[in-house]
Amino acid sequence: MEPLILEEKAMKATIKSWQWLGYLGLLPFVGCLWLFKLFEQNTISNMLFNPQQAFQFYSVIILTFLAGTLWRKDPNTTYSATQITSNLFCLYAYIWLFMPLYYSLIFLPVGYLSLLIAEYMLNKNREMLWFTPYFTMRLTLTFVVLILHAVAFLAWF
Repeated sequence: MEPLILEEKAMKATIKSWQWLGYLGLLPFVGCLWLFKLFEQNTISNMLFNPQQAFQFYSVIILTFLAGTLWRKDPNTTYSATQITSNLFCLYAYIWLFMPLYYSLIFLPVGYLSLLIAEYMLNKNREMLWFTPYFTMRLTLTFVVLILHAVAFLAWF
């Protein structure tokens, strides 16, 4: 009986660690917004690190990472639908590396929201999905990322 209790505690610790990692993933978005606000516009152009470009690149990286997580969603079905969907979202995100920041701040959030909807639609247990810790975290993180993109858009344009 004791090993079972230890296993449950370890599982709870694991859940906490991936939740922490999810929420800590917001820090680069906030950091880029903060750095832009901290320095004057004319000093940013002289910096080696451009917070606006970093925000855009990080957003593309995170959207691509989230799209890659679709591959593991349903091991009982064929992978073609999830793999194709995942690859389409990766390509969608990749395109925005080459577009002006103005458009990226509009269309990357569309990608985040669309990916959340796709993840929901690809899940067989949709009615139970709303109550899982993972999906609750995904909803929260997606909402915050959408807000941060809106803040960046309003602050920079």
